[in-house]
Amino acid sequence: MTALNDFAPTAPPRLPTFTRTVERALVHRASVAEVLVTDLLSTGGGSFSAGAQLPLGHGYFSDHRRTPVTYDFLLLLEAARQAGIAASHRCLGVPPDTAFLVNSWSIRIDDPETLVPGGRPGELYLSGAVHPLEGRNGRLRGVGSHVSLRMSGRTVGRARIDVGTVRGADYAKLRFLQRRSDPPLTEDLSTAGRGPRADAAAVGRRNPANVVLGAPRSTGGTVSAPVEPRFDNSSLFDHSYDHIPANVLSEAARQLAHLAGAPVQAAVTQCVAQFTRFAELDAPLTAATRVRGTQPGGTSPAGFTVDFRQDGAPVGRISLAFGPGTGTAVRTGPEDR
Repeated sequence: MTALNDFAPTAPPRLPTFTRTVERALVHRASVAEVLVTDLLSTGGGSFSAGAQLPLGHGYFSDHRRTPVTYDFLLLLEAARQAGIAASHRCLGVPPDTAFLVNSWSIRIDDPETLVPGGRPGELYLSGAVHPLEGRNGRLRGVGSHVSLRMSGRTVGRARIDVGTVRGADYAKLRFLQRRSDPPLTEDLSTAGRGPRADAAAVGRRNPANVVLGAPRSTGGTVSAPVEPRFDNSSLFDHSYDHIPANVLSEAARQLAHLAGAPVQAAVTQCVAQFTRFAELDAPLTAATRVRGTQPGGTSPAGFTVDFRQDGAPVGRISLAFGPGTGTAVRTGPEDR
């Protein structure tokens, strides 16, 4: 007979902690202040659990005209992106000099009420998995990830991110072959001297530095605007880039949707984005969408699809859905005929 005390109690699995951030290089950030992930635990294979602290006040992520302010969908996507990168390195052994290029990402927020900040920074639990995407030669060509997001014991949403991966030395070769020239860097470019910009209040922002669109135009039920972020915005460009990244394009889509009729009081509850090519820094990039009431059949009245084009070719497409909001559509400027 086996005595009861022969069975040692099993320790409960450790939960992620929120005492300090992980090494910034692990999540490909230059500034410690932009690191959200505080802990990452491998739970077998490519599975992981992670913690991320959500700031109560942030110069970019908290700069909205919503009342009450809620944790933003792009903040949650950034936490999921950082957790996926960290898990790729720790769980899959992806080399540290690998560039991660977002091919697609999506997020659905199921419980927006939980995203209202309290008196302390938010504690976001992320659980999910990363899996390698291999090319024909068996070499790693990307990583896919899916993540469940929980706060206060409730599931607030889910995110999926697919990235392409390129080793350090190969990245420069890839960019040169694509362009047939070396791309410029944001650190070498100035945003001074550009033309008029979209009104900050009209795109749901308080700080003009967070506006990423130039002056909008409205033609026949379509509103469009050049994508012109400020390269000195350290939250959007934490380090030097040779292209406009996915988070900036997603912000441009949200701002254009506000110009097309989404109330600035409304929060994004779903985002589905596909990125088909690099958005270059040295050529005009335009975002366009249909104004509210003229969206294609089958599209929710609260939804907007934004297309990005550069040099006559598509760069990406982002679809957004918004929750309830108050307010009216803002004028984008005179009708262009």
